[in-house]
Amino acid sequence: MSVGRRAADRLLEVPVVYRLWQAPFADAKLRPFLERVDLRTVKRVLDVGCGPGTNAAVFKDSDYVGIDVNPDYIATASRKHAGRFVVGDVADERVLPDERFDCVFANSLMHHLPDDVVRSLLRRMSRLTTPDGGVHILDLVLPEGASMARLFARLDRGRFARPLHEWRALFTEHLEERHLELYPLGLPGVPLWWMVYFHGVAR
Repeated sequence: MSVGRRAADRLLEVPVVYRLWQAPFADAKLRPFLERVDLRTVKRVLDVGCGPGTNAAVFKDSDYVGIDVNPDYIATASRKHAGRFVVGDVADERVLPDERFDCVFANSLMHHLPDDVVRSLLRRMSRLTTPDGGVHILDLVLPEGASMARLFARLDRGRFARPLHEWRALFTEHLEERHLELYPLGLPGVPLWWMVYFHGVAR
């Protein structure tokens, strides 16, 4: 990894920089989730890899728990948002051992993680859902052919953007698919990224 790339990655670990980078696309990224989920029916939410509270306001009317391994993100989220914020790795069975959620949510997390870690995370996420609950995942897709969106996916600080078929294979190892959608982010008529939205339930 180049010195410039490492510096950019470290910069995005700073909460205020991360929020500014995410802000122009935050609403568009959530669109397919919000079109399919009636937030008025969501009781308890676990936001996995919550960052500095990027999604907290979306779930302001629910019992919200955000978890992230970055303590600086959690400190910022706790100051700025309602809800409960936890420093930790949700794949660790000792974290939130007796809690269940009807919405387990992960936004742009798994393209930072290798396959074995994603599998562990998905297994635990499925176990953290209530019997009538679901897992909702939004993440970065690596387009198959040459394009600006493929270049942007390669430049992202996450090293594990995957083609759609690889995402689906990973998701469905531990979750039964209810919905899968490929959608663009970017400028009108110019996709800068392709995203996947997946809704699944525990097997």
